[in-house]
Amino acid sequence: MIQTQVQMKMETLYERLEGIGLPYKFIRERALPDWWDSEFESNRGAVVEAAAYISRRLNLDINSLLSPNGTPTFKQECMARFKRKRGVVAQELYNSYCIAARVAEMAAVACTTEFKLLSESASIIRNKILESRDKVDMFGLLQLCWSCGIPVVYFDGYPKSQDNFGGMVASFNHRPVIVISLNQYSRAWLAFILAHELGHIIKGHASDTIFIDERVLFESSDIEEVDASVFARELLLGKPDIGYNFPAYVTLEEMPDYARKISVRDKVDPGAVVLNNAWNKAFRVATLKEERVIWATASESLKIIEGDVDASKEINIYARQYLDFDKLDVDSQDYLELAITE
Repeated sequence: MIQTQVQMKMETLYERLEGIGLPYKFIRERALPDWWDSEFESNRGAVVEAAAYISRRLNLDINSLLSPNGTPTFKQECMARFKRKRGVVAQELYNSYCIAARVAEMAAVACTTEFKLLSESASIIRNKILESRDKVDMFGLLQLCWSCGIPVVYFDGYPKSQDNFGGMVASFNHRPVIVISLNQYSRAWLAFILAHELGHIIKGHASDTIFIDERVLFESSDIEEVDASVFARELLLGKPDIGYNFPAYVTLEEMPDYARKISVRDKVDPGAVVLNNAWNKAFRVATLKEERVIWATASESLKIIEGDVDASKEINIYARQYLDFDKLDVDSQDYLELAITE
């Protein structure tokens, strides 16, 4: 039952939220409606109304918000499995996971396409995409997912200080949802994250939980991570063990055209060819300096191949074609609009 006898000021609520890593600026910009005005906050009754908005938008337990002496806590409806990078404690991802889970839940409700189970075979799914396209790329994957009732959204509306993740799979009402948060403009990069998360869905890794990938590592010892990465490689490149290795004489200027030739031959995205080549080379070098040079070269090649694009925005433009905002309450409509616009 929601506590209604609140003797707390808005300043106190802001301070308590700041204490769990949700600063004032973030709360005002993301967790309260755009019509909210600081003048409302002189009325102590405004705490209840503000807490209701903050609770709904950020997945926070409203009673914990209205308890003057308690610590604000997130709803405990799903169990998350965190993937850590070195030196980072999983709890540091907790805020981001819970905030993203709310966006995933809204996307699941607003999706207009019935969910259909996909084949477990990456090659069969690949061939299905190639029936209407000349290669498997980000747009082919988006079309496949949405046509099968799997929402895909890009979301990075977290506090600036929060540690984020690459991708996430959540399930609401038996519908899987993919949330991508990797800070990358490249279509090829986000296509790999998307294919990897789709692999988790196909392999059944996220059927009863929310599956977080903070960082996708090919050398991971986690069998589920290995399965998802192998699936992604076969889906994008045609073979699970394929490895492109450009000859040493191929210069940075020549690399895009070299990748395009392979793209036509193998029906793969040229950006995926560049990334695969970089991964293979980076895995074999001895120093961090050499690895950085390899990735810097790959990044420049991707810019030449893809041009001035923002794949994150393209993902959400695509999502709008399949989302029915009228299936949500008014504030959820506003928040989902905010979540997939920026």
